Amino acid sequence: MARAFDISVERWGSGVAAPALWAVAFILIGLPLGLVVVQAFLPGLFDLAGPSFVPSLDAISRLVTSPRLARGIIDTVVLGVVGAVLSTVVGTALALLLALTDIRGKSAFSALPWVVFATPSYFKGLAWVLLMSPGGYFVGLGLVSPATGSAFFGPAGLMMVMAFSLFPIPYFIVGSRLEGLGGEFIDAARVASAGPWRIVLRVVLPMLVPAIALALLTTFAEVVGDFGIATTIARSMNFGLITYNIYAATANYPVDFASAGAQALVLVLLVAGSIVVAGLMGGDRTTTFVTGRNRSLARFHLGAWQAPALALMALFTIGSAVLPLIAIVLRSLTVSLGGGLARSNFSLAAVRTVFDVSSIPGQGLVWSVVYGLAAAVLAVAFGLIFAYQISLASRTTRLVASGLALTTVALPGIVLAFGYILVYDRLPGFKDVPLYGSRLLLVIGYAATALPYCLILMWSALGRLGGSLHEASRLAGASPGRHLVKVVLPLIGSAILIAFGVTTIRSIFELPMSQFLLPQAGPPVPVVIVDDFTQGRDAVACALAIATLGVVAAIGVLTSLARGPKTLSQGDS
Repeated sequence: MARAFDISVERWGSGVAAPALWAVAFILIGLPLGLVVVQAFLPGLFDLAGPSFVPSLDAISRLVTSPRLARGIIDTVVLGVVGAVLSTVVGTALALLLALTDIRGKSAFSALPWVVFATPSYFKGLAWVLLMSPGGYFVGLGLVSPATGSAFFGPAGLMMVMAFSLFPIPYFIVGSRLEGLGGEFIDAARVASAGPWRIVLRVVLPMLVPAIALALLTTFAEVVGDFGIATTIARSMNFGLITYNIYAATANYPVDFASAGAQALVLVLLVAGSIVVAGLMGGDRTTTFVTGRNRSLARFHLGAWQAPALALMALFTIGSAVLPLIAIVLRSLTVSLGGGLARSNFSLAAVRTVFDVSSIPGQGLVWSVVYGLAAAVLAVAFGLIFAYQISLASRTTRLVASGLALTTVALPGIVLAFGYILVYDRLPGFKDVPLYGSRLLLVIGYAATALPYCLILMWSALGRLGGSLHEASRLAGASPGRHLVKVVLPLIGSAILIAFGVTTIRSIFELPMSQFLLPQAGPPVPVVIVDDFTQGRDAVACALAIATLGVVAAIGVLTSLARGPKTLSQGDS
């Protein structure tokens, strides 16, 4: 038995299993995305009366002739541009403030982008509806007038929510660039008697232009592909965006696959265009210095500006993280939104409903954890084998695989989710397998959504090991499988745990795949939250959101504890 195992592993390591791995990856990701594109040009491909292979641009032309669909595209593009600009301005300003000044509480403020980034967008949309609606907390407390609350539910309010929600992306990109900038140019400007504002405007910002441009493009792709904001706050203000229109086309009867496919194609083109432009502009160029190393950035003393800066950061923290969380917590503990904060309005009924495993919210919480863990096992196991196989392949194969993974990461999740409907509900051969409407297909969808992230993490960890370890194992007569188990796994254990934790958390929060592949039993948390919110059961939705955040926080803590301080150092060695 041992000899047979060694032979099969040797074959697998020498590349025989590569076509099978590529085939699985194609079925998981490539086939669904391909059918979405094909559907736009073959609108009759999945007609119930019979498939038609006649190419047509009717579905695409309908995007222009239909006022509602055309409006959705225009609104999405405008919101993407304005939201990207606002978020990039905010994120860049925050990165500059924390990197270049001596503002107090820097470690606490540095955690803010991570908190906001980890919170799903539909949670934020739900929170701002609770805060600003005519019967919401701000109006009830007299902080804003009913007219102001109503006016919030328009383009201006939506853009403000986008800026508060998406600033972490530009912050991470610009902050990373600042870390590698070095202080030589700033020191030279100081020697020339330039003031802080002049240094920032004339020295720092010009050097950040590639990072700022990359942040704009990345945030634009994130805005136009977001489904959480579109299905909560944007839906509340009748602001039809492409992502929600795609969902509406597949949720209504009769299902309009052609319209959904045409809109999904537009969405893919918008996001792909951003990726291409980001790649062409050479955002990976770095500044080099004669010394070969960068001097640490010297921070400017705020002096009299310390108090205003702290006040501004406090207000921003409250607006982006504290207020949404407080709104959700308060609503989970109250009977009605209109009852406000009166003592008689407080109740634990919604909380008890969530922790009652016989209720739909309680079942959703339990099943989402099960789905997340199962998806993490599938994605990490396949991602590890696939990443290791690719690491043994040629440089061209590695570049192609990494390029495809990076491209897939940027594509909106709703496009892949729609593709899964086409494959498992309409495609001959696949639709005959009883997967559509099952829990297993939802787990597979979650795993497919997280697979590109797993591959990127695995390749990053494998790349740090170098080729000498594999060569030493080969010279010692070890098979690739034995090398993987005995050498590679102990050294990349940290990356595996991170990938497992990230996949579990992403799956629990994943909204598009949950909506499109809703199983007949065992509803996932995102669907329950959105359904309860839209059907007037917002107290239960908020209680479930808080419980889910607690579960996700526990998973994050357990993942960090499981990694341990030694695991990371081994992986880095």
